[in-house]
Amino acid sequence: MASSPTSRERGLARLVFGFVLGLGPGCIISAGGGDSDACGSLLSHSHVGAGDVCYCDQGYTWENPDDEDDFDCERIPGKGSGEGACTEPYSTHIDGYCYCDYGFKWCEPDDAADYTCCMDDAQDEAGGTDPIDTDSAGTGDESGEGGDTPDPADCTADNEGVSFCSNTEADGPEGSVYWMCMTGAWVEMPDAGDESCVFDGYEFSYGCVDTGSAVEFLCGNGPGTACERDSSNCADGDVIDYCQYGKLTSDSCFRICTEVGDDMDVTYDHGFCDATAADCFCCDMGTEGCPV
Repeated sequence: MASSPTSRERGLARLVFGFVLGLGPGCIISAGGGDSDACGSLLSHSHVGAGDVCYCDQGYTWENPDDEDDFDCERIPGKGSGEGACTEPYSTHIDGYCYCDYGFKWCEPDDAADYTCCMDDAQDEAGGTDPIDTDSAGTGDESGEGGDTPDPADCTADNEGVSFCSNTEADGPEGSVYWMCMTGAWVEMPDAGDESCVFDGYEFSYGCVDTGSAVEFLCGNGPGTACERDSSNCADGDVIDYCQYGKLTSDSCFRICTEVGDDMDVTYDHGFCDATAADCFCCDMGTEGCPV
């Protein structure tokens, strides 16, 4: 596929884990915060692909295609298809809805009767994503509006097992409430997020978000206890604790410095938690102040 705009190539240096606070013999990286518009950031549904170019995950396209500094991608929804529809090339019929194949998007997204799919330069082959959520039928109607409670009328026998989250992507997961339709009634399930995240190898859930086509849990590692925003401290010489989405999160400074890198996408030989600054200090072997 064609390359993304040049500014999207430049934007790859911005990381979920933070930004450069100072340079010298090494580099201090703040583990807190995060840029929602950075390529590959939480909920952006984007990733770094071939040639260090930012692409959308498969089945997603640019949310704001004319803004070259916006790296957020949105799910390409399905279209309701009657019998005999969804016969155009590069399209697939699933449970009464028509979807464009990965790597393609609707040529006319606002025309409900047009099922033609065009190549989408925003996607590449590397960005795998979850299968299409047929419970939401590509529309997100079962999830309601952010901050609302689910409509009792929406919990029918046909919607058994459908989930609902009070928060949208724009809201973020903090303070979210998760429900599931069970035997004709919406049941609040406060432990479902933690159970799902632990099953996936994490330690806790920040909460849920409704992406418009699916309900997703965001997961983290660490104590997961309530915390004050912008607070951080060194648990030891390597582990930094910081506040993310209102929950205490832990990460390894060595991992951040050697695997993730700084704001310029540069990785280092070593990293440790600087208790004075309560941030990760990254350095290369042999440089002043570096313990290796």
